Amino acid sequence: MAQENAVTALLNLSIYEPNKTRIMEQEGCLRLIVSVLKNGWTTEAKENAAATLFSLSVVHDYKKKIMNEPGAVEELASMLTRGTPRGKKDAVMALFNLSTHPESSSRMLESSAVVALIESLRNDTVSEEAAGALALLMKQPTIVHLVGSSETVITSLVGLMRRGTPKGKENAVSALYEICRRGGSTLAQRVAKIPGLNTVIQNITLTGTKRAKKKASLIVKMCQRSQMPSALALGSTLTVVDHSLVGNSTLRRAASFGSGELSNPVSISVPVP
Repeated sequence: MAQENAVTALLNLSIYEPNKTRIMEQEGCLRLIVSVLKNGWTTEAKENAAATLFSLSVVHDYKKKIMNEPGAVEELASMLTRGTPRGKKDAVMALFNLSTHPESSSRMLESSAVVALIESLRNDTVSEEAAGALALLMKQPTIVHLVGSSETVITSLVGLMRRGTPKGKENAVSALYEICRRGGSTLAQRVAKIPGLNTVIQNITLTGTKRAKKKASLIVKMCQRSQMPSALALGSTLTVVDHSLVGNSTLRRAASFGSGELSNPVSISVPVP
């Protein structure tokens, strides 16, 4: 009980910005938070340890320190895979924040966090944030091919484009865009083969956010340039919608959180590259 109360107190204190610095500068504190995340006596203690890392990861200067702490990313990935719904949510948000760091890709790959994020695309509770994190991480070719080589993953992203919130759709479009952009014609052809992509793309170009519309149009162009007629499930009839004719259909974006980090448990979107 003492352990659970202590980590809960740290979580509550970390919401106040100056306290983030006090926590991170206290020798051994980050190590102990990760220790509770891994071996906490209660489920709630583990969940609140993950939530504390999520809160601390809002600060850019602390992202690398958290990623470099032995076991931190691994345990977040484990909670994302095997935790409770609440634990999964805190873990995926922490991983998203860490993914905004330019040096995060290699660490996420070696810690199995990328695999955990891919598997989470099938979980409606965390799929939107997972798609956003993957879109950020696909600056590394290995991750692009790991994500894009699976038809199931691409199908999951297309499904999220169909049924997600405006932010979730935007994140899924961004991930699909990175697959086509960085994966070459082979992966673009794989994307083009997905049944129903035509309808989903057209809906996004009409009703999506400004970013989603732009990237959906670019996905069409990249698929068409892949020049594999038998693979173009998009069909020659798919056209890029003239957004000037759409009027005010673009959905208003939620207020941004500084440099793109999550500071509250809300839906997120991927910053424009």
